[in-house]
Amino acid sequence: MNRMCRILLLLVVATFVVGIHAQDYLTGPDAEDAVLQGEDHTLTCRRGPDGQTGSIIWDEALDGGGRNTLFVNEGKENSDIKYNNFAIDSGNLYDLVITNIQIEDEGTYFCRHPSSGTEIEAVRTVEVRSTELKMTQDGSDTSNVVVTEGEPSEIVCTARGARPAVEIRWYRKTNGGSESRITAGVGSTEVDNGDGTFDTVGTLNYTASRNYNDGQLRCQTHGQQVAASREHISALNVRFPPDVTLIYGNDRATCTVESANPPVPTPGGFTFIVNNTDSDPYPPTSCEGNVCYLDLKVDFDTNLRCNVTNDVGTATAVYLAEPGATPPPEPTTKPMDTTKKGVVSKSPNSDPGPNVGAIAAGVVVGIIVLAVIIALLVYFLVIRKGNKTKNSQGSELKPVNGSGGDSSKPKDRPTPAPRNSKGDAHDNEEGKKAWEMVV
Repeated sequence: MNRMCRILLLLVVATFVVGIHAQDYLTGPDAEDAVLQGEDHTLTCRRGPDGQTGSIIWDEALDGGGRNTLFVNEGKENSDIKYNNFAIDSGNLYDLVITNIQIEDEGTYFCRHPSSGTEIEAVRTVEVRSTELKMTQDGSDTSNVVVTEGEPSEIVCTARGARPAVEIRWYRKTNGGSESRITAGVGSTEVDNGDGTFDTVGTLNYTASRNYNDGQLRCQTHGQQVAASREHISALNVRFPPDVTLIYGNDRATCTVESANPPVPTPGGFTFIVNNTDSDPYPPTSCEGNVCYLDLKVDFDTNLRCNVTNDVGTATAVYLAEPGATPPPEPTTKPMDTTKKGVVSKSPNSDPGPNVGAIAAGVVVGIIVLAVIIALLVYFLVIRKGNKTKNSQGSELKPVNGSGGDSSKPKDRPTPAPRNSKGDAHDNEEGKKAWEMVV
């Protein structure tokens, strides 16, 4: 068991030493790299520092298999015109130099040292920068993309003659704001030109909002390693209908265009509509810049609209006077001049409403009459009570002789009790007090 372990350890150490020794024989280029067409490119291949002898050989792999030997040390072994731009830089220990590299120079190359049995493989790809990148709209080149808010528009960006085929990416930027990538509505088509290069046609179905008006739209190539990307930037012109506000005060309506593209013509783009009389619009009284005015006095419940129109569409702002916001006009017998605009008035009401003064006077008179009636009732009740008292006193009869009396004897006429003067005065006094209380 210990013997087996020692053998395995020796094998590992031997492999490591051989690897180091082989590395001393040969060093070379990066395994993979991209080169831009037309540039000079060098593939390095160096012997190790131990001074080992033997040839350095450069080969190129063939598409169907096998290899083409290009150089043995400094001697050229292949007369194919394809390699006319290949040479060995002996001053740098057998580096392979490719001058003005072209697409046909793309391939896999080997630097090998037969004496040590080592070789290094290097894959080289050749990139070609696109010859042009342009943005078009409706088939025409454009530096100013014009779209209408809410309506989709197709914009095309074409990259020609690139290798490998590139990707087209889209970006948009607000005026003075940050840029963002567009991923929705993006398409791409690649066309093989037959010479190793490709055209890429990128499409963008774009529905813009007014936030991006006066911003930028940019397309850019992407996907190459060493070739510089190309880009095309166009101004973004987003057309949209007006954004309008309407206020009323001091007998004047003020209609303001907050934003619009294209601008609203003044005063022709402004009209005022009163109480939904669209057939008879009011022109502005005056305008200043993007603000127009209409001088008029409105009654309560008046509906006032301002219509503003540009080449894209019409926007409407509405003002509705609240009931009671302004008093109705006073009735007048003078006929209203319906031909004069700028004045909105209701026709006089045929029923002027109840007279408050007359109602108050009627209430006062009613109270006085009621008080008189109550006083009379009280007075008569007091008088009646006094009469009842006198009648009860006068109806009592006294016997003449003071005895039981004899019914057979004539009886004297009963004489009424003498009048009580004090009682009369008392009755009169009570009646007077009752009258004074009522009055």
